Amino acid sequence: MKKLLTIAVAVLSLGAATSCKKALEEKVYDFKDPETFYQTDQELLLGINGVYKNLMTWNLWISPAWQSVLGEDDDLLLDNWLGGGYSGNQAGQWYIQRPWTGYYYVVQRANLVLKYAGQVTGNAAMINRIRGEALFLRGFCYFELVMRYGAVPLRLQAYDPSQSMDLARSPVADVYKQVETDLKAAADLLPAGYNGDGYGESDRERPTKAAALGLLSKVYMHMAGDELKQTQYFAAAVTAAKAVKDMADANGYPALEASYMKLFDEPTQYLSNEILFAIPATHSPNQGAELPGYFSPPGFYSGGGSGGWVSLRKDFYDKFETGDKRVAFGTAIWTTWKDQGNATYYQVSQLPAGAVLQSQGTWGGEYDGGGGYGQNTYTLNGNTIYGSPRYYSLKYTDPNAQAKDENGNDPIILRYADVLLILAEAENEVNGPTALAYTAINAVRARAGLAPLSGLTKDTFREKVRNERRFELYGEFQRRWDLIRWGTWLQTMNAAGRPRLEYQKLYPIAQEEIAGNKLIPVNNPGY
Repeated sequence: MKKLLTIAVAVLSLGAATSCKKALEEKVYDFKDPETFYQTDQELLLGINGVYKNLMTWNLWISPAWQSVLGEDDDLLLDNWLGGGYSGNQAGQWYIQRPWTGYYYVVQRANLVLKYAGQVTGNAAMINRIRGEALFLRGFCYFELVMRYGAVPLRLQAYDPSQSMDLARSPVADVYKQVETDLKAAADLLPAGYNGDGYGESDRERPTKAAALGLLSKVYMHMAGDELKQTQYFAAAVTAAKAVKDMADANGYPALEASYMKLFDEPTQYLSNEILFAIPATHSPNQGAELPGYFSPPGFYSGGGSGGWVSLRKDFYDKFETGDKRVAFGTAIWTTWKDQGNATYYQVSQLPAGAVLQSQGTWGGEYDGGGGYGQNTYTLNGNTIYGSPRYYSLKYTDPNAQAKDENGNDPIILRYADVLLILAEAENEVNGPTALAYTAINAVRARAGLAPLSGLTKDTFREKVRNERRFELYGEFQRRWDLIRWGTWLQTMNAAGRPRLEYQKLYPIAQEEIAGNKLIPVNNPGY
């Protein structure tokens, strides 16, 4: 896999007709002004490739975009220095402010592509497809921005240095409407799949029509939820999510993976028909997320070594139904590992027969129900081994990576199971637990090896589908946003022993925005 090279603000020197993840020819270009660079569909393709590249940076998905939501739910146990720790995110913490800068840079790159899409020559179908990609990416960025920061400036035109950068924040409702507009337009322009009608197999990881509609269904759930309380959007969410399911039923794309953990197989996940959108990662420098270094147990299970800083809370693990494959030891949860000193560890419930306890570790409860740290010491056949209380997930591991920013695991943004659960949730809100709602949720449960649901009331179904989202999507950066839109984040975090305050529902705006934009003189309340 080859590097994606950045050239100033205008253009990236990327190979033209390849996927976002696959190898791109490394070339060196002289700087060109956008007015002279964008001439044909091929330059436009280079431009849109560059937009994807800028999602995997030190302002976004190498680290801070996921780290800033890491500790903001009741699923994960993590060191107190991570993700806001016990008391939540505070002003001045680099990882909650950088995504503002990162997402707006991607927006600017997408705006450039949209500007020149109307001027270049070449294949009209390709140009329209690229326009759809740019609209999707811009809509995704504004969705992230409005969830994180609330009211934000809507910058919808390519930067013109002759114009002032001062721009007031648009109301949250207006930002969501713009996201809706972008994603609906993207859905009309993007190909349905990778079968040669607009996309080929080499275009894997570019968003499809299903990705746009699926993300749109989530946007509608936020609009219907606690942020806007416009409940008419539940019906819109049903329409968008059902359109994705209808495509799956008719054409086989998208489709659930037969095996849950296949989604996280680093070498092959870019081929998954379930993953609708992910941030492309490679083994090139500064092109991979640090996730495996945090989620894998202490050892050499990621580039640069893994620290074991993040695991599942014990009280969360205990909520899974017996036999749920999503937390099966050996496939989804680590059973045994070796640390960087080559000492052998087992999850304490998975110790081999014959292990004899030598000393009891001090397992402090990091949070109520968290499970604690430390380890017990045992002997087994004359050797010393250790038992750890931590439930480490196998979702993110890449022992072949050479450095912490070269892990090949794609951070998954949206997958078909997520859309099916949105469909089940939204349908229940509109019509109660209908056959459609049951079909959607039970498809996800079946893959996990669980019995189908039936005979529930509307309220009980609501509780079940919310829990199913938690079980299906743990560690995938969704739980915080679900809790926010349900209006239950504060009470959930307080009950989990991680107290939060009302103002922490939003993150602080980047200080450079406040310093450089006269129309945004103050930060979000509380910061």
